[in-house]
Amino acid sequence: MEENFIYLFGFKFMQPGAFITDQLIAIVTFIFYLQLKKHKETTDYSYFFLFMSITSMVGGFGHLLYEYAGLPLQMFGWIFNAFSIYFIEKAVINELSEGKLKSFFSKAINLQVVLYLISIFVFRHFIVLTINSAIGMLALVVPVLAVQTFKKEGKNFLLIIIGILLSGAPALLHKTSIGFSIFSAKEISHLILILCFYLIFMGINRQFVPKTALVSEKF
Repeated sequence: MEENFIYLFGFKFMQPGAFITDQLIAIVTFIFYLQLKKHKETTDYSYFFLFMSITSMVGGFGHLLYEYAGLPLQMFGWIFNAFSIYFIEKAVINELSEGKLKSFFSKAINLQVVLYLISIFVFRHFIVLTINSAIGMLALVVPVLAVQTFKKEGKNFLLIIIGILLSGAPALLHKTSIGFSIFSAKEISHLILILCFYLIFMGINRQFVPKTALVSEKF
């Protein structure tokens, strides 16, 4: 845990900047959840944002209260990430037309969740979350969406793919000591993630939400 803290009302709060940017992610992704849950076509995608919001919110408190709650609170936040990745995987599997392939991947992601949850308690390290996210996003979500982009009217999938690929940069930056002015590498990585989630949201919204629905919501 980085030695970046403040004292307030006699309490020691760790990484206050990371806590604030984590809560920003939580707010933004929850707004995306509220927008997408209105439409049947984007239900699974909406749960991706919902559980990402919970992950970020709890994770932020895990940083802030590390002096008192320690690693268990952070791990509690990591658990929700399993379901975030699961639901975006489930969403893209629905894009497949081959029934046997759908069945195979559905069983695979169910097993992935179980293995992830076991690994979190065995290794108790953030690297487990990173590996699980990389496997889900790069080995399943991106390839499936890339195929769909070329097979049908799916140009908006490119926004989702770009958002996912760019989200790898914050993961790398997160482990460095790079910083600018009052922002640490962790805080900068959180801000970049907000942009990545916005691109993913815009791709989903443009691809699945009918323009008529967008117009009617304004009235």
